[in-house]
Amino acid sequence: MSLDIHDYIKVFDNSYFPSKQCKLIINSLDKSSSQKHVFSNASDIEKHVGDDPNICFLKPEKRTPIGDIIKGQWYKLVGEYILKFLNVPWYAGWNGYSFPKFIEYKKGNSMKKHCDHIHSLFEGNPKSKGIPILSVITALNDDYSGGDLIMCEKYKYKLKQGETIIFPSNFLYPHEITKITKGKRYTAISWVF
Repeated sequence: MSLDIHDYIKVFDNSYFPSKQCKLIINSLDKSSSQKHVFSNASDIEKHVGDDPNICFLKPEKRTPIGDIIKGQWYKLVGEYILKFLNVPWYAGWNGYSFPKFIEYKKGNSMKKHCDHIHSLFEGNPKSKGIPILSVITALNDDYSGGDLIMCEKYKYKLKQGETIIFPSNFLYPHEITKITKGKRYTAISWVF
């Protein structure tokens, strides 16, 4: 196994999420019901940290059909990441992933550096315990400026519409989103357990 952390970051092309599907997902978001993103620390204190983006939700009638499309594609992607990209057939220990979370970044929004060591993510789900092992981000559009994903303080990613990036969720993979300077940035996010 490689000791270079960059070797565990993988960007998949848009063959899993073509443009038409990405537009369908964005159009299925209920723009009237969003809330400001907050960070939580180990003592479960939630706080806003500056120019946070919004968390968006699917329209009620779209939750199941759109959620199923996304989860089906992510299932294939995570399998490919673990079995082909990492090439660790001895590791089949992933049990599932969280329902998609949708993030809308407007002009001026950013996300501070953090890691996805989210201890409360799977609370209430008896099948999942602990913390996520992988983070999954799918870009739903790319018609904006700014909004680069910076991984490990030095690797810069400008995801194109439909591309998905997968990386470990632990403290070795801090990441941030630079400030949006024009347009809106939409992503779908999940965490594998």
